Amino acid sequence: MESIKLNKISYTDDGTKICYDYQVSKGIQKYFDVNNKFYAKYGQNVQDTPMGLAVIPFLSNIMPISWFLNAEVIIEELDETFFNSLVSLKEKFNEYFPNKDFKENLKVEKLSENKIEGNETALLFSGGLDSFESYTRNYDLNPVLISIHGADVAIEDTKRWNDFVRYNQEEEIVKKDRLFYIEANLREFYTYQVELLVNLGWWGKVQHGMALLGVIAPMGYQLGIDKILIASSDTEGEIDLNASWGSSPFIDEKMRWANSEVIHDGYNFSRTDKTDNIVSYVNAKGIPIKLRVCYSERRDEYNCNVCEKCQRTIFGLILSGANPNDYGFKIPDTLYTLILNNFTGNSVTMDKAVKYLWKSLQIKAENTDSFFVINDREKEEKQIQEFIRLDLDQIIHTTGDVYTRTQRIKFVVRNKFPWLLKLYKKIT
Repeated sequence: MESIKLNKISYTDDGTKICYDYQVSKGIQKYFDVNNKFYAKYGQNVQDTPMGLAVIPFLSNIMPISWFLNAEVIIEELDETFFNSLVSLKEKFNEYFPNKDFKENLKVEKLSENKIEGNETALLFSGGLDSFESYTRNYDLNPVLISIHGADVAIEDTKRWNDFVRYNQEEEIVKKDRLFYIEANLREFYTYQVELLVNLGWWGKVQHGMALLGVIAPMGYQLGIDKILIASSDTEGEIDLNASWGSSPFIDEKMRWANSEVIHDGYNFSRTDKTDNIVSYVNAKGIPIKLRVCYSERRDEYNCNVCEKCQRTIFGLILSGANPNDYGFKIPDTLYTLILNNFTGNSVTMDKAVKYLWKSLQIKAENTDSFFVINDREKEEKQIQEFIRLDLDQIIHTTGDVYTRTQRIKFVVRNKFPWLLKLYKKIT
């Protein structure tokens, strides 16, 4: 049987960085970057974290890979509550991937009991619509805001990360003494081969809920965090219960260690509901909020304003009667043309999840009597009506989570021969 053995953990950078020394058996080495082993770095010394909790960031990222590879994971000690969580998580992912048969593959020499001393609440904070909406509803809890470098922003992308930190500091609503940061190579310790285990989309389909939550454990122990909120991205009634998605109540709320709990927050709100909630909060409190929904390379401030996600958020704000320019956007002059162009031609390949988000906007538009006017009410109203009349089921080639053979080939070539991509960019 193939194996992954954690030899030891060590602390560097004055006790703020946990380095995990592990060995991988030969048959599965192609799935791991041996020159970029998993680590987690915090803004405070975490060196006195009990071993049973200190290994949780590592296991939260390694275990899903081991399930798919049927590889045994060997460690010395683990928090007993988290051990039981992994059993439940494995069973849930096996429901999502019934063609697999995930085995009991975690060997632990010692199970330990641990306790979080404190009753702090934390919120995973990306600065996007979901996390801001959760923050406004839970503001009275005075949550610790935790942002993770290595999730949406790559470790080497220091410019965008520095921008992100600066934007947090500029937000009036954010309490600066409650901001905390973690750096972890969540998406870089494994190779592109892991993506192929689920036919692409590993981060979204499997990893991100466990990864983002698990990496908090050492910080949670130090700060006395016994409740963690993670803002929902899907909505109750919209999610395909048979399709795997790495962050949902069915995954996140199974993540537990010591006496802590996780709440998948806002699952009862649609994205249009959340937009309404934020606009209502801003109007009531008079406190501005700059949403950051986009990480496009075309972005030079808060958002790029033209990508599909930016378009949807801008349009949602308009339908809520708000000026998107007050929420971190610059409305494109051709906004409605951009929106309608998403549904023309033969290249439309949106999946069910994205289709639903547009469908929600159709329903919102159909039931909205007034909207924020950019320039010309009559013209914009006609364009909105044109959007409402779109038959999304007919227009969109629904692909669900299945990528075409061509997409898979392109992905493999791009990752196996990265020099080809560099050469292509030089000559184009």
